[in-house]
Order: sequence, then C-alpha cells, then structure tokens
Amino acid sequence: MARRSIKPKKKVPMNMAAMMDVMTVLLLFLLQSFSADGSMLTNADNLQLPNSISNERPVDLPFQIAVTEDAIIVDNVAIEDTRALASRDFYEFMADTNTALDIALREKMSQQIELVRIGALTEVRDDVIVQVDKNLGLNVMYKVMTVSGRQGFSRMRFAVMMREQ
Repeated sequence: MARRSIKPKKKVPMNMAAMMDVMTVLLLFLLQSFSADGSMLTNADNLQLPNSISNERPVDLPFQIAVTEDAIIVDNVAIEDTRALASRDFYEFMADTNTALDIALREKMSQQIELVRIGALTEVRDDVIVQVDKNLGLNVMYKVMTVSGRQGFSRMRFAVMMREQ
C-alpha cells in the first residue's frame, strides 16, 4: 500500500480589504443602533426636572434652554442669572427686548436663517427644548417662554424625567 505524502500547505495572506469591509459594516450598524434611541439631552448639574408619565421620546432640536436655580443656560452657555430675572418687574421685563436671553435667542435665529440662506438647512425651525428646574416658580418659566416666542421660537417642548406608572 503506497503512502501518500502530505504536501505542506501554503500560507494564505489575509485579505485586508474584506476585513475592512466587515468592520465598516459592523461600525455603521452599531452607530445606527446607538442613535436610534433619540437625542441626548444634557442637564445642568443642579437641574431637577419634573416627573412625568409621558412615554414620548425627545426629538432632535437645534438647541436647548435650561433654567436652573442659578442661571439660564442656552446651549451650555450661561446667559443670565435666574434670581435677577425672577426679581424683575413683569411689565418692565416685557417692555425690554434687549435682555441677555433675547440677544442669545436672536443670535440663534440669525444663525438658522443664515444656514437656510447658504443651503445647509432646508427651513428655519421654530422649536426648542426647554428644561426648567421643578423648584422654580411660574414667573421665571413664563418669562423664558415669552422671550422664546418673541424671538421666533414659538414651539416649545419641555423636558421632563420619565417615571414609571
């Protein structure tokens, strides 16, 4: 009986192009599944949002306003002191269209208009996410809402903490 000799196998080099294709598809899948949960809201350190039984997930909006006990924050930049805003007379505040919050929101609207003009956006969005500390009074929230509407952001969505029913 003749024995067959076993030929040594050649080393086959790894096909890096195919491996890169698989890794790219895997990365895209992971990124897509991560971003499918909705937009991420950033909360200020000392902000306590009210609880809600709503199941609606937050949507991705151009920017957000956070109102804490210390400051009014537009896109993570402190704009105005909350205590100073709360202590201002309501009618005097309504007549003043050059508050720090007015100026910041006017700038946000101008940025959107410019982005539409150059074609980076299809339309100007008039909605904003507002986060208000649950311990603040209606006086401050009403003033923030009024300034937002006055500067063209008339569709406000309020961020809350979801609780179980």
